[in-house]
Amino acid sequence: MTQPPQNPYGQDPNYPGPDPLGHPTQQPIQQPGPYGQPPQDYGQQPGPYGQPPQDYGQQPGLYGQPPQDYGQHPQGVMPGQGGAPSYPPRKRQRDSEPGRFIWGDLIAVLVYVVVMLVGGVSLLALIPPFSTMLGSGVEEQEQQGLFLINVVGYTVMVVIALALSGKALIRSVRAFGYLWWLKLLLVPVAWVGTLILTALLVLSLGGEPETSENQLAIESMLAFVPFLAAVLVMGLLGPYVEEYFFRHLLIGKLSRYINIWICGVLSVITFPLLHFIPALVLMLADPSAPTDLTLISVVPYVVMGSVFTLAYILTGRSLVYAWLLHAFNNVMALVMAYFVQPRLEQFLEDNGMEEVGGLISHTTALLRLLTETTLTLTGGK
Repeated sequence: MTQPPQNPYGQDPNYPGPDPLGHPTQQPIQQPGPYGQPPQDYGQQPGPYGQPPQDYGQQPGLYGQPPQDYGQHPQGVMPGQGGAPSYPPRKRQRDSEPGRFIWGDLIAVLVYVVVMLVGGVSLLALIPPFSTMLGSGVEEQEQQGLFLINVVGYTVMVVIALALSGKALIRSVRAFGYLWWLKLLLVPVAWVGTLILTALLVLSLGGEPETSENQLAIESMLAFVPFLAAVLVMGLLGPYVEEYFFRHLLIGKLSRYINIWICGVLSVITFPLLHFIPALVLMLADPSAPTDLTLISVVPYVVMGSVFTLAYILTGRSLVYAWLLHAFNNVMALVMAYFVQPRLEQFLEDNGMEEVGGLISHTTALLRLLTETTLTLTGGK
């Protein structure tokens, strides 16, 4: 077999040796170098005389960024279709993830029904010091005793609700950061809108707003309770308990199995019905007996329940935002009951306008109805 000729002066660096596998070898394609310099591979630009060849330079980067090599995409910009840059997606409202139903939720519902709806908390009236205060014959002590019973009931329910929904509450606080300024701005706007919508619906029904016996009882109790104590119980504790049951459980967790808007309708319907359980029981026992359950008395509950439900759903099932909205509504109702309503009634009485019909009487009646209805949501069980 004929051997290839050997170079007596050694291997030529520009001529590779035979491939050990027997494949033909190819010389690299080179471009002629400038005078006095060896040839260079393509892809390199010739350097000045006496200097080695250099790579191509860098492309300028985006504003405020360092330059980059050719063939690389600018930092912070991802390649899109057709060579157009694509930018990071827009931020959206995070979901608060209420979680799944647990056995503790069922226990909380049973305790709520027994303690608050059926009236199990009233059994405290049989033990001192509640029995002493309620049997004193002094109206101030009796009303304060009733208030303390409500304090005990709501404290127990808040402890249970926080123990079961604490993690969901923290997640809703984290999700609250998206457009937080707009959410805070909408809190008073929602309260004013609730008042206006309720007034329009009540007036359109053509009836005269009346104050129920339950609302009158709450009004009498508040006359002997300090404002800050009422804010703590009816403005903070009560709203959280109700938002835990009517929004967190009935919408947040139930929406894992049923459409969220169907859950919202169930919440809006259940919200007023549970506040009229005594009237419903009386109607079933004696259909001819007069009750507080009328279409006009139900309207404020439906409007407020609808507002709280929409706020809860549209903010990513946010428990903290629904609580904030409900608490603001109750605190403003307390401000009305303690400071605005008595002065308005005194003003009308001093000027002989307490029996005047028309806009003034309707405004006074509506203000009283809305204020006492809001407080009935919390203290009138």
